[in-house]
Amino acid sequence: MNFCLSDLVPPLRWSDAARITALADRPGLPDAWWRTLPLHRVLAVLDAEALGDLLTELAVDHWPAAAVGDVLPALHVLDPDEADDPQVAIALDRAGSWHGLLALSGRELADQPFVKARPVLTALFTAVFLRMSPEEAPPVSKPVSKPVFGPVSEPVEDPPEEQVAEEEVPEQQVPEQQVADIPELIDAAFGDLDDQTWMVAQNRVFSEEPSDPEQLARLLAVHPAVIQDLEAALRDRLSRWLALPEAKPYNEHLTWLTDTFGAAVPKERFVTAAEWHGRELRSLEVPAWRFVLATLPGYRLFGDWLVAGDIEELRERTRNLIASAERPPTVPQALEMIGTLGVRPDVARQWLESVPQLRAQKASEISTPDRQPGGQQDRQPGGQQGGLKDVALTRRCFRQPDGRWWLRVDVSGDHLHGGEVPLPSGFAAYIGLAPGEDRTVRSAGGEVGLSWHARPVLGSLQRILSEVSAEEGSHIFLTLSEEGMLRVRHLPAANGGDETSRALRLVGYTAPSGTPEQAARVIATRVGLTAPVGRPELLARLRERGDRDLLTLLG
Repeated sequence: MNFCLSDLVPPLRWSDAARITALADRPGLPDAWWRTLPLHRVLAVLDAEALGDLLTELAVDHWPAAAVGDVLPALHVLDPDEADDPQVAIALDRAGSWHGLLALSGRELADQPFVKARPVLTALFTAVFLRMSPEEAPPVSKPVSKPVFGPVSEPVEDPPEEQVAEEEVPEQQVPEQQVADIPELIDAAFGDLDDQTWMVAQNRVFSEEPSDPEQLARLLAVHPAVIQDLEAALRDRLSRWLALPEAKPYNEHLTWLTDTFGAAVPKERFVTAAEWHGRELRSLEVPAWRFVLATLPGYRLFGDWLVAGDIEELRERTRNLIASAERPPTVPQALEMIGTLGVRPDVARQWLESVPQLRAQKASEISTPDRQPGGQQDRQPGGQQGGLKDVALTRRCFRQPDGRWWLRVDVSGDHLHGGEVPLPSGFAAYIGLAPGEDRTVRSAGGEVGLSWHARPVLGSLQRILSEVSAEEGSHIFLTLSEEGMLRVRHLPAANGGDETSRALRLVGYTAPSGTPEQAARVIATRVGLTAPVGRPELLARLRERGDRDLLTLLG
């Protein structure tokens, strides 16, 4: 990969960079390093934070009128959660959206109330450079005698090093050498990619979270169709390589993985299933496990789980299996039951604990035979137990483009004066809050309390509501990031507009509404309907969730 800093920062191309003193005399870097040295070599001298600081200085002092997204277009392909910083959260609330934030110039950012431009820019730029930093591979352990493509049945101790001369390697270590050769097989097959194909490989084919083709096209200054053609050609090349005789050891490894994993396996187990999974492939500069993920038939990665098929479908089948039992099963019984879904015994407990709704229940609620006299269970419509509902079936919860579920809160006078914010149990379970629990989370406005006693509630948001100039009747959307930070986005109340536009606004969508059919597709996606559905199915889902305001607007 030969991209240098000026390839990623367009203003450096049209500035007289030689006169920018901040770039010169950097110890360990040659003259004109910003246009001659590949970025991974720059990051070996200047770490991501130092490079982020430097670019912030340039943006503020030399390009104050340039939009943030034009200074570093790679921000358009960044997951906003990767820049999870309190200052960024404040700026994001001010801008109203990720793209709105990237459209602001450094000068405009500095003019925003409560926004500190330099820390925001540094956090944003650093997040991009962290993503581009070479990943450290785990140390390579000494080889042991074990089957190549199967589980280790018995550990075998290594003989003392001084007793094994190089020319006396025992025969049983030959298969281990085959394992070591797999990364070399891959590197030999994909070591000649051109720069654009390499970028597509990193950001589309072998990425945990593939970038949008249009965003990647902006980064490379090409038409999106070029990105799509490059990806199609690379995937075709990958398929042809897998069919070659020399790929046989790799295909045998894939077969062993599918035989071992069952319906679901934690990501950590997948990454460590073979020692070489953690190595970086020299040809692609990605960990080998990402290459394996892209070629593992039928499996997809969802957060911390690798699942055969769709994780939401497997979770729903798990909930239905437990809920349909005549009596609440004990934990051992529940673990045995989910084995019928293809979940292996060694990960069954982890899987059971990972299902959002079940995770919110105490273990005793599963293991106690009777919770009410006569063994009757408290069931909700749809087979849900204990008053808890799946977040996809929870009123005012909507899946946003970042993949997270956000709760819409319609701001009331009580909220503005410091009152608590009640949370639906389905959303509380989604963010990991359990009955009887109290905890504190960070936010752009300081720490906020979460608790679930008589009902789940969020503490006062008065300071945040004041900072975003919220009024009674406006809306805020809430979620927790993976790092446990409360994110709050404010949407002023709609002034006029047709009913379709108002319905879209209630699910957090503010772009022009287009046709009613397009609006229905947007709303269907945001309430968790993945396949194309008709209007009757959408209205049925809204009735099931209890979204009466949306039903009224959509008829």
